[in-house]
Amino acid sequence: MPLGDLFRRRPPGAENCPACGVLLPSGANFCPNCGIRVDEPEAQPLHIVDRATGLFNERFIRPVLEDELHRAHRYSRPLGIVLIEPLPTEGQNGSASDEETLKVMAAAIAGTLRDVDTPGVLTHRPPSLLAVLPDTDMAGTAHAANRVLEAVNTALAAAGGRRAALGIVCIQHGQRVRAGAVIEAAARALKSGRPEFLGR
Repeated sequence: MPLGDLFRRRPPGAENCPACGVLLPSGANFCPNCGIRVDEPEAQPLHIVDRATGLFNERFIRPVLEDELHRAHRYSRPLGIVLIEPLPTEGQNGSASDEETLKVMAAAIAGTLRDVDTPGVLTHRPPSLLAVLPDTDMAGTAHAANRVLEAVNTALAAAGGRRAALGIVCIQHGQRVRAGAVIEAAARALKSGRPEFLGR
C-alpha cells in the first residue's frame, strides 16, 4: 500500500463537512465544528464558542447581553455585568502570554459562576472576559465579582504571577440601555474601580 494512502485512510462511510471540511461523526446531521446542517453547505457557520477557552465568543455574548437587557427592562428585573481583564505588566506583550492568560482566566470564571450566568470572551488581545448575571442586583453582582476576582487571581498567581481587575455594572429597571453602552460603562468601572448604575 502506498504511504500516502495510509495517511489518507478514513473510516468507511466517513465524510467531511461541506462548509468547513472537518471530518464528521458517523450519521451526524450537524457539523460539531461549525454547527451547520450537513445538507445545507451554503448556510452561515455557527461559530459561537471561542476555541481557545470553550466560552462563548463575542459574536454570541453581545446578543445574549442584548436579550438580557430587553428582559430586565420588560420585567423590571435587575441585571449584573462583570468585565474582567488582567492588569498590564511590563515586558509581557506577546500574544502567547495573552492567550495563556485568557485560558487561565476563563477556566477560573467558568468554575465560579452560577449555571444561569453567561460568561464570554470579548477580546483576545488584551484578554477580556464578560459575565452576564441575570436577576442580580448590585449586592449580588458585587458578591459574584469578589468570588470571580479571587478565583482568577489565585489561578493567575499559580500560572505566572499576573493579577486581574474588574468592572461592575448593575442595570436597574427604567430607561432602555444598549449592550454597547453597558460594555463601555463596565470598562469605565474597571478603570475607576467604582461600580456603575445604568437605567435609572
